[in-house]
Amino acid sequence: MADGARLGGMSMTLRQPIIFLDVETGGRDPARHPLLTVGAVTLGEDGQISRPIHLLVGHPEYCVEPGALEVTGIDLLAHDRAARPPQEVAAALRDYAAGVGRVMLGGHNFGFDLRFLRPLLPDLRKVFRSGYVDTKLTAQFLIHAGVLPRGIGTPLSQLTEHFGIEYTAHNALEDATATAKVYVELLRLVGDRSGASA
Repeated sequence: MADGARLGGMSMTLRQPIIFLDVETGGRDPARHPLLTVGAVTLGEDGQISRPIHLLVGHPEYCVEPGALEVTGIDLLAHDRAARPPQEVAAALRDYAAGVGRVMLGGHNFGFDLRFLRPLLPDLRKVFRSGYVDTKLTAQFLIHAGVLPRGIGTPLSQLTEHFGIEYTAHNALEDATATAKVYVELLRLVGDRSGASA
């Protein structure tokens, strides 16, 4: 079902869809800590957010950093019962991507997510385009450019609060959805300024 976020009122449209993706993990080191969940949504050319998917990744063993599960709220026993093997999750992501073609990924502080995605999807660059959108970096640029107020921080929670977006942190699908909504608002800001200067 499509979400209500749109580019409405803007003269610009996206050239192609963007898949916004987020992960929750058992820690910060992909060599030691497991990828636990992957959430994704598709932002269409018209700004509609659709095709939500939330995948739970199972592992034979879970090496979890102290405090990581307190942040995510994940119950490992319940998680493991519902989770799918990594190869099935990877196949599901490939199928999901195939639904819109080879498009760009997006995320917030996305370098972290990519560190965990690459071991899951060694063919990441074949499944998705090599570039990606990062709303944290975009927001930082717009703050420096004077488009966003300097008092705003770049954590996702602060950007959603600024734009009035309802958001509950540390669920991968919720984070991916919120990131896509923030990106729409950032595009709207740029579009509004472009229209005003035309």
